[in-house]
Amino acid sequence: MIIDGAIGRHIAELRERAGLKQNELAKKLAWSAAVLSRVESGERTLSEDELGMILSSIGTPEATKARELLGRSWIILPEPQLSDPDVDLLWDAEQTAQQIHALAESPDVKQFFERRLVRYEGELASAAKRVMDRRFRAVFAGTIAVGKSTAICRVEGLEIPTQKGMPKAVLETGAGGITICEVHIRKGPGYGLMIDPCAEEEIRQYVLDFANFLMNSPQNASGGEQDESDAASPGISREVERALRNMTGLRRKRGERKPNGAVIPAVDAARELAKTMPDSKSLCVELLARMELHKRDRRDIWYSDTSGKAPLEWLQDTFEAVNNGRHGEFTVPKRIELALPTTVLREESLEITLVDTQGIDDVAGRADLEQHFDDPHSVVILCSVFNEAPSTSVRHLLQRAKEGGVRTIDTNAALLVLPRPGEALAMKDNGYPAQNDAEGYELKNEEVVLKLSHMGLASLPVLFFNSADDAPDVLRSFLIDRIRHVQDVQREGLREIIRGAKMLLLNYEEEQSKGILVAASRRLSVWLANNSDLSKMASGHVEDSLLSAITIAHHRTIYATVVRDGSWHNLDYAHQLSHGARRMAAQLTEPKLAGFRSIADNLLEDEQFSDAHDLIRQTVRVLEDGFDSIVRKAQLVGQSIYSDELSKDSNFWEECAQQWGLGGGYRDRINTRNKNWFRAQGHNEADARVLQMIENNWNEAIASVSELLGDNSSDED
Repeated sequence: MIIDGAIGRHIAELRERAGLKQNELAKKLAWSAAVLSRVESGERTLSEDELGMILSSIGTPEATKARELLGRSWIILPEPQLSDPDVDLLWDAEQTAQQIHALAESPDVKQFFERRLVRYEGELASAAKRVMDRRFRAVFAGTIAVGKSTAICRVEGLEIPTQKGMPKAVLETGAGGITICEVHIRKGPGYGLMIDPCAEEEIRQYVLDFANFLMNSPQNASGGEQDESDAASPGISREVERALRNMTGLRRKRGERKPNGAVIPAVDAARELAKTMPDSKSLCVELLARMELHKRDRRDIWYSDTSGKAPLEWLQDTFEAVNNGRHGEFTVPKRIELALPTTVLREESLEITLVDTQGIDDVAGRADLEQHFDDPHSVVILCSVFNEAPSTSVRHLLQRAKEGGVRTIDTNAALLVLPRPGEALAMKDNGYPAQNDAEGYELKNEEVVLKLSHMGLASLPVLFFNSADDAPDVLRSFLIDRIRHVQDVQREGLREIIRGAKMLLLNYEEEQSKGILVAASRRLSVWLANNSDLSKMASGHVEDSLLSAITIAHHRTIYATVVRDGSWHNLDYAHQLSHGARRMAAQLTEPKLAGFRSIADNLLEDEQFSDAHDLIRQTVRVLEDGFDSIVRKAQLVGQSIYSDELSKDSNFWEECAQQWGLGGGYRDRINTRNKNWFRAQGHNEADARVLQMIENNWNEAIASVSELLGDNSSDED
């Protein structure tokens, strides 16, 4: 039993729910209110007798339950908090694990059962850990200007009233390209802002790119495929360029026409400075000197009443200053965290973080986005504007997740459609416009479901939310429901393991059950023997994802990754190679997993095998775990397989860099060099290494299943 500060806080909660004031309970205990206050704050520890006396004096059913909880002995699993709503489910798992462990330690237990018992103990621990973890993330991802930041501020109440009617969001919003980095919103001790800074080397590269751009005219600064964005600096986002200009004091003033007709020309202070410099390196040194990075070492700032501003106004102003490089104590941020004194989404029982990812303005398959699909405690909210829903970027992310073998898309992802006022009414049914927003949403939802059906994702949850008109409770409830659904799935996963373990314990001595186990094992073993071979070769090569990404990437994005030796968050060579390897792994093993599930489902539907259902479900879980491990290992292998060769090949990167500014066909020139490089490095050998890893790990997964099935005929004697 643990007696610490957490128990003190729980006592305070029990007392308050019982309607007792602190001095009233202190009188019942014949204590001073000061002593009880120290107990509740965790400053004074309690003996078991004192704790029992306090709970008896509170006298509610909850207090009685707390006494029971404190009397439990946790040996296998970590002890949960007293207030954990899943404490009874976790205790069921703990008791089952204790029984499983005791039987596994028995000297006369047969090997077949011992393997299953050991596996069950591990499964119980892993599933209980997932259920016990109450930290969740709602990750908003979508194209720039889709309205993610506005929706987040709306749902969290981060809005400031204005005279124009529409409130102003605390997070800086606009027509896209506003937020410089990923933003996390979580509960904290007060209103505050913390940053994870960019590395100094990364900032230097940004400054060098900016300097190179300034030393060239806009006409010469593109890759030969001009568009409206070519006036921006290649290699850095407009958000970063804006921050650099503010940090150096080299702003750009737009031209204007006076009422008398006189024209004041535009002035770019950065370009004027560049004209005085002999080369880009000298300009880079000057820019860094003006930034005074040594003074920009602050990492957090907190609201104080002495600021003279309301908390949200202060937070808005501070965020805007840091986000735009206008705060003299902060450097370029890699991630910004906003701390709030209130519970996120008003959900007290969970620790939720809202994540506002950087908008997708080019390649959707970014590491910072795709990592969330593998996190069991992240709900990925894919945002689309109304007319495009689901947008091309969203479909691309979903397709890559499916190709990469992500098995939790239906539970851990959702589509959020963000209409503007009037868009829903523009929908038509048989030529007639929608009568109201709800009808417009319904008509659009039919289109959305059809597009998702073509991807095999018709059941993906969808919400339409107009940030200007809809009540924030609509989006808040949707987010909480998605998190609750994930929790329910995790709880049911633990319950299934508990039921299976109990069934194993119950049938351990049953001779009839052993015969059923033998029959089921033989069926599954025959299928494994006939279908486990990965003889089919994966189509394509490890580098195919990278080559595809290059063909659709903006030429400035390609330039940025080339001058960084292939390592840039918007287009990262290593990440694209890792996805290529992961896709190969899923392509080879996922059909096998589906086939095994099919034969297992047939057995589960047959009542004559009811005594073997726990074994059948356990083997499916083992193979699923093996599959998840394979695709993630393939991802790591793909990421590292060329890492040394690529990073050291300065000639390759220099040759790629020289392709900038040579006219049209820039992407093709880069991809031609990519293909030649991979061919020269022996890409078939690299594919073979990945395939060998997949085969070895698949064989290990099959062996793990076979061990559980065992040669049960010998155990009947």
